[in-house]
Amino acid sequence: MALGLFGVNPLLEYGSEEQKLTHLPRIIKRDDIACFGVTEPNTGLDTTRLKTRAVRDGDRYLIHGQKIWISTAQVANKIMLIARTTPEEETKKPIDGLSLFYTDLNRDYAEIREIEKMGRKCVDSNQIFFDGMPVPKEHLIGEEGKGFRYLLAGLNAERILVAAGLIGLGR
Repeated sequence: MALGLFGVNPLLEYGSEEQKLTHLPRIIKRDDIACFGVTEPNTGLDTTRLKTRAVRDGDRYLIHGQKIWISTAQVANKIMLIARTTPEEETKKPIDGLSLFYTDLNRDYAEIREIEKMGRKCVDSNQIFFDGMPVPKEHLIGEEGKGFRYLLAGLNAERILVAAGLIGLGR
């Protein structure tokens, strides 16, 4: 399922009023198409162990790292991205220090490679390699370091949506 409306609950729940007014109408009208950048190749299902990092550089962050199994990245111009802003060893718990961003998918700094697969070809799956992709600090959702909590709040409701859709397909 593409992130037209899927995946934006953290923006709705934790985004600033300015972020909501700027982004939600564009998402609803499909002027913006976003992908959901969470999964990484070397962390398995443990999202708290993500290695992609967002390093603060003045009034922006620079993103370095890799994501995998990212749907719709071939057509997306935006990304809902979780990245580590505080090294894990400097946090009390692994869920701390992860921040969530809704930002431009800047192809000057993000190499996107499609993953060939046998089924579900109507939606592309991809690897994304970030090499210093700049993200304005205004694109941070909520507070720095709390992105994992925001992500879970959004995913729990969307899991029900996906399950309902699959039941409908089965019928």
